[in-house]
Amino acid sequence: MVVFLFRDVLRRRLEKGPILRRLREEFFKAATEILDPDEFLLALRRDMEKLNKYVLIISPFLNRTAVEKFCNLREVDRALREGKKIVVVTRPARTPEVEDPEEHGLCIKILRDHGIKVIEKEKFHFKAVIIDDSIIYVGSINPLQIITVKYIPADYMLRFVSEALVDEITERFIPEYQDWLK
Repeated sequence: MVVFLFRDVLRRRLEKGPILRRLREEFFKAATEILDPDEFLLALRRDMEKLNKYVLIISPFLNRTAVEKFCNLREVDRALREGKKIVVVTRPARTPEVEDPEEHGLCIKILRDHGIKVIEKEKFHFKAVIIDDSIIYVGSINPLQIITVKYIPADYMLRFVSEALVDEITERFIPEYQDWLK
């Protein structure tokens, strides 16, 4: 009798296994986007329209055109006027990895002059954007360096809607995260 009950439980579990796997896969597809640089900028603007508290942009390298374009976005202006926090983490201008220290330093000044908090951190290569603890972009795009006027580089960003993933990444890879948001 027990053997039959156990066999029925196993059979039902095996029948559910593929269904649960497909549901998980469909949810992952629905909550994830793979974006090229132009798509990334559009998605970021859409997310900033719905910004509740903050956006944290981790961009080791900066480009003046990209920084000025970002600072002049209506979504950025509105967020700052409404008292929402915009934080940019980048490398200090005077580090060996920064190709043009003068331009990089000017970009930091432009960001600060617009009311954006800038944190200078040495020796990192991580690129990400985190919005309101619920959306995270990770990938190979330096968010405030990329310019797609002449060509679209083969860089990408993955956009995830997941508080759990934001928690996991910030806890494991960004120990300063909470301090940066202060």
